[in-house]
Amino acid sequence: MRTRLGVLLAAGVLATGGSVVPAAAAGNATAASGAASATEGSAAGAAALSSLTMTRSGSSWSGSLNKQVTLLCEPAGGTHPKPEDACAKIAAVNGKLDQLPRASGMGCPGVWLPVTITVTGTWRLQPVYFTKTYGNDCEAAVGSNLVFQF
Repeated sequence: MRTRLGVLLAAGVLATGGSVVPAAAAGNATAASGAASATEGSAAGAAALSSLTMTRSGSSWSGSLNKQVTLLCEPAGGTHPKPEDACAKIAAVNGKLDQLPRASGMGCPGVWLPVTITVTGTWRLQPVYFTKTYGNDCEAAVGSNLVFQF
């Protein structure tokens, strides 16, 4: 009796698993394609391995600099103006934003109009929190190898 019950249970699990797995996979494909259409510039159906929200706050000669963008990497996308370039530069420093080099051959005016950059999210599935105040918007861009130029 136990052997028969075990065989029947195994057959039932296999039969159920065969019908549930394709439905779940179809649901995931639909969710992934919906997410891809919601994020600009991402590859269709692919989930980004890294997702960062970058916020710039401060002021400039022309007024407020408050702005927020998203950066998705692997594959590159989001609302950042140059996601491929930004992802490559962040990857070069293994996601350590405080180690981004200055952009070479560029200078900024010595004007004190402080700008704070805050970055939160994940880089290659590791949590990220970065915040730094720069002397002005130009310094934020040049000081981050143009990653924070948005």
